[in-house]
Amino acid sequence: MDKLALLRRTGLLAPLSEADLEAIVRACPERVLAPGQALCHEGEEGHAMFVILSGNVVVSKAGKQVAVGRPGDCLGEMALIEGRERVATLRAVDDTRVLEIPETVFREHLSGNPAVLMALLRVFSERARHDLDGLVSANLKLLAQAEEMDRKNRELTKTRLQLEHRNRDLERISALDTLTQIANRGRFDVALRQEWRRSARDRSPLSLAFCDIDYFKRFNDTYGHQAGDECLVRVAQAMDETLNRPADLVARYGGEEFIALLVDTDAEGARILAERMRARVESLRVEHRASSVAPHLTVSLGVATVVPRHAVRPEDLVDLADRALYAAKEGGRNRVATTDELLSVDARAPR
Repeated sequence: MDKLALLRRTGLLAPLSEADLEAIVRACPERVLAPGQALCHEGEEGHAMFVILSGNVVVSKAGKQVAVGRPGDCLGEMALIEGRERVATLRAVDDTRVLEIPETVFREHLSGNPAVLMALLRVFSERARHDLDGLVSANLKLLAQAEEMDRKNRELTKTRLQLEHRNRDLERISALDTLTQIANRGRFDVALRQEWRRSARDRSPLSLAFCDIDYFKRFNDTYGHQAGDECLVRVAQAMDETLNRPADLVARYGGEEFIALLVDTDAEGARILAERMRARVESLRVEHRASSVAPHLTVSLGVATVVPRHAVRPEDLVDLADRALYAAKEGGRNRVATTDELLSVDARAPR
């Protein structure tokens, strides 16, 4: 008979999966016994259990035969489970092969399986007529182990769910700008590199729109920093609401600067989206009497588009968008400039 099929007949091992059975077979040694040879003796410490693969084994207590083990029978569990001395001597009747399951293998593959523990309970129950007091003790111990394991499993499941929830919260919080609640610089950097690799693979265009609030320092000086923070929040929301595709991303780049990552978007599409952002902010009609552009809040945007290739880095795209933003500010602010206008700018200056 196939070894695994034989092990499957053993009540203790029947609940195990095919993979677990194969693992036990690989981890456990086989012992070959000649007729009359003892497998273990009464009074020895029991650190292993045995499954008879072929042949027959006599079970003797105090020199008296009490049972005969046949292929598929499991012997020695009691001493292994309770960590006590062997209560019987096991001796081969004829040529016999036995699979020895050491304590280490038992703990790794069997003791953590509730179905195996229940199978052990059934084995002990069947032997109740031989040792009722030992049966009660073993049953109570196994039940306590099963209950404890079940309790720990419930606690572990609860803890795992809590950790997963907290990790998701931490990931979300760490990726957000605390003031505006849109993506922060770190989240943008990660997204840019991810989309850069995808665009390089697909040979699709990738665009950025770099945005700066016009005369924001004057706004803070005129209305106070609290009003300035509220202004940043409203601009962030306006830009974020302009985007419709899940892959696109608006992030606070730093200070009063924002940046939009526009995936699979060509130069004209990016310019149109940037213009919508500019118009959306202007439509807020936030008073800005210190502005030299308009009596209300406005923004300037620079747009750049590339198809990623080996010689170009993500930082180069950011630099192009930044230079286009400078061109927009040099051109009068409250407008959108693209990289096509960079040729008209001879040098960059602090904004």
